[in-house]
Amino acid sequence: MSTGSNGSDKGYFFHGPKVIDRTMPLANGITLKAFHIHGVVVSDSPDSPLYETTLYAQGTTILDADGQVKGDVQLIEFTDPDGDANWIYGLNWTSGASGEYVFGAGIGKWQGITGSLCTLGASHERADDHVMPRYEVEWAIAADAAPNEASALDESLPNYDTGYSFHGAHVPTARKELRNGPILVASTQCGVLISENANSPRHHATCHDRGTTIQSAEGKALGDVMLLEDTDADGDVTWLYHEWWYGRGPGSYRFIGGTGKWEGIQGTGRTLAMIARRADDHYMPSWELRWRIDN
Repeated sequence: MSTGSNGSDKGYFFHGPKVIDRTMPLANGITLKAFHIHGVVVSDSPDSPLYETTLYAQGTTILDADGQVKGDVQLIEFTDPDGDANWIYGLNWTSGASGEYVFGAGIGKWQGITGSLCTLGASHERADDHVMPRYEVEWAIAADAAPNEASALDESLPNYDTGYSFHGAHVPTARKELRNGPILVASTQCGVLISENANSPRHHATCHDRGTTIQSAEGKALGDVMLLEDTDADGDVTWLYHEWWYGRGPGSYRFIGGTGKWEGIQGTGRTLAMIARRADDHYMPSWELRWRIDN
């Protein structure tokens, strides 16, 4: 367990190009390009959660009807030399001067991490296909911090929905066995969302989810850290950060942002019970959400 720490750091990412995993043109003109990225981080501070880490990002690039990039949403996983990992997430529009991310989760010495990271301009311009964006980061870890757990919904948020996901199994895309015990399994899953509120971002929506399952050395699933991408019938999209530590209560959801009618969305949610236990490889977890739109 952590004894508590905080600090700041700066440095740069050194990563390769986006590897496109899936392209989805929508009838409203938007195109979604799912991608992943591999790289490393050069950090100034040995105490930093990014010091000498490898980098693995999963995300989506959003393009407009003219094929111009509107922005990116990413879930980024950092693994340090000891095998302890932490995750940040964020949605950044190309009109912004920098990219902003928040810490979602961590394991090992980074368990319970909070804070934010801002990407800046390039550290060096390169002639090949790699990029080197600079960053600044601040973080804190409370003493004896535990994994984040879902909390009560904020009743002050005006909009509410409940329903269930009907999705397939996690399809592994990468596997990282760490010498200190944990196994990190990157995967995707797809399905549909059944919602009770016709004015919800999850009503008649499809889901395309990516992230990491954290396993014990014996292969037992301990938790999921996920980027959820929900596309409604009109082609407007929302992204949520999802974290679920098994045996520690319900999983949590946090809206990252959206497009179209969902641009500016904020809110949280949590998992409920399974609608049904199935004999095949599909799952039917129920959930509830509250949100507002900040225009």
